Amino acid sequence: MKIGIALGGGGAKGFAHLGVLRVLKNAGIDCEVVAGTSIGALVGAVYASGSIDRFEEYAANLSRTELALRLGPSWPAMGLFTGDYIEKILNDFVPERNIEELKKPFAALSVDLKKAEVITFKEGNLRTAVHASVSIPGLFKPVLYNDKILVDGGVLESVPVAAARELGARSVIAVDLLSDLSISPDQEEGNWSIVEIVQRSSIIAQRRINQFRYEKDPPEILIQPRVSHVRVMDFHRGREIMECGIKAGEEVLPDLLHLLNKG
Repeated sequence: MKIGIALGGGGAKGFAHLGVLRVLKNAGIDCEVVAGTSIGALVGAVYASGSIDRFEEYAANLSRTELALRLGPSWPAMGLFTGDYIEKILNDFVPERNIEELKKPFAALSVDLKKAEVITFKEGNLRTAVHASVSIPGLFKPVLYNDKILVDGGVLESVPVAAARELGARSVIAVDLLSDLSISPDQEEGNWSIVEIVQRSSIIAQRRINQFRYEKDPPEILIQPRVSHVRVMDFHRGREIMECGIKAGEEVLPDLLHLLNKG
């Protein structure tokens, strides 16, 4: 049975993917096909490239100060940040090669603003594909590629189950970072920042799209880390976020092992 993993978008929530992958590794489960959207594309590319342990160590030790120094404000030129930080991460952890050279089939999803359609990179330059997929609209500058203006794939497809199947996966493990809509007691009282309002609105829209897609093509295993308390730029909380992924992965591990034994 060829197992694929579809890693969803969610900004800093995506460090939960590292926890999920750690659980799978400890259980001896190797995902043969990898598809990712946004932060899921970054983690997926690192996983498919064989550098996941090193990236996990980096994520666990990333500080708020380092993040602030590296982001590089650029506004109002198409995004609040230049994308230099993304380039730094890609240079450090993602090899300079084409997708088709990876040991595992891999796909990264982005959205073309001009034609309002999903663009799925299954070949071509790996870093370009990931950079486009993680370019959150408004925060990071879009990637100009050929005649396209590419932004975060989560705009239209935050959990790429279909892409994993297109790559040959017979069974798909989907990691959905946006399913948890719980809010803090402070938010219950109506105390919301502008960032929280924008983030919440985006998550609600993407969650509805995910529900529609699951009805048409449900993943065999759905992992839903509880990360509603994590903001899109909370990358300095890496250890805590990874623990959320570990907990969610362990919760579904019996069902996953049953699926593998049955297949």
